[in-house]
Amino acid sequence: MHNLYVPPIKIFIFLFLLGLTGFGAHAFHRADVPTPSLPTIPTYTYKAEEAEVSLAEKTWSNIVIQTNGADRKYGNIISMQVYLRSSDFAKEEWWAGRIEELLKTGKDANIYDRKTIVIFPEHIGTGLVFLGEKESVFEAKSWKSALDLFALKHEADLTPFLPSDVSKPGAKWEASFRLQAQKMADVYQKTFSALAKQYNVPILAGSILLPGPKVVRGTLVIDPKAPLYNVSVPFAADGRVMDPLVKKTVLTDEEESFVTAGEVSQDRTWIVPGWKVGVFVGHEVFHAALYDRLKGRPLDGLVSPGFSFSKMNRERWKDYIQDPEFMSLSDEDVWIKHGLPKHIKTTRAVESVQVFLQGDFFGETASGKTFNIRDFVNQDESGSSKEPRILNLYF
Repeated sequence: MHNLYVPPIKIFIFLFLLGLTGFGAHAFHRADVPTPSLPTIPTYTYKAEEAEVSLAEKTWSNIVIQTNGADRKYGNIISMQVYLRSSDFAKEEWWAGRIEELLKTGKDANIYDRKTIVIFPEHIGTGLVFLGEKESVFEAKSWKSALDLFALKHEADLTPFLPSDVSKPGAKWEASFRLQAQKMADVYQKTFSALAKQYNVPILAGSILLPGPKVVRGTLVIDPKAPLYNVSVPFAADGRVMDPLVKKTVLTDEEESFVTAGEVSQDRTWIVPGWKVGVFVGHEVFHAALYDRLKGRPLDGLVSPGFSFSKMNRERWKDYIQDPEFMSLSDEDVWIKHGLPKHIKTTRAVESVQVFLQGDFFGETASGKTFNIRDFVNQDESGSSKEPRILNLYF
């Protein structure tokens, strides 16, 4: 057994240093020195068992039909101004029901014939990204917050769909749409295909955000790993998906963060019995160069599915809209004064139609005024932005 001997001097030094350390710590604790804190990261909280969302009640008892011109049996373009609330996208049957209500109203009024085409608004299918979500998502204070919450709730599933640069703005939004893309495409195609066949009318089904959309033997096909486009999809009266799919080329600020612009050179002429129309999606109507590509082509009309929030970014569009009065115009007047009606005579088209999606989306109100102009001068505008409405233009 070893003899463990420690000299007294070493014991004294150890106890002295131990006491000194304790005194320093006590003094530091008593000193009035602020303790540094790390920045807090905002998080969303939600219950494991969330409440189901409820269907929003209708605020209208009937749908008004406005008519521009008389039925001369040459055909007509019908604008379906849909009114939606965020929660309408929660269930397939709710969303489809809002759309069919308008088509049924038109049929009951006997305004369809073999030369009718029907136009729905831009982004009518985009909210299907929230299909099946619960109350927490639909209680978000903005669509951006709703997308953020969706991405947080489905974070584990987003990884395979994230872009290579995960730090870029909108990366998780892009992945969210790719994750939901097949479900969105299936519901969108099933709904509009069935309605086109049921009511026997060709339908330009507004637009929807989808990755790599294309038409294969009359069917809409997507690629979840491909770039995301805001695409307008036409359906024939027999329910087939038609070419051309028009991919929006002039994007808004919000779209630019995660959506890819379509090619300027793409085909945008939709041909159906009785009609050849040029299709412009939303803010494309401000881009003069797009009309130049239609010069000399046989066209009957120009149509545009549109969507706009209530405050237009004036700086974003002033280079397209070179007008000293631009800053003082209302958003509704900008679309009519500097969109289709301004540029239509660049083409051989005669009729112009733009239809806007209306509603309340996560507390943000849509704007834009649905309108049509017959023979360049006979103009009709929607009498309300607070309800669904049908505008019927006879050729």
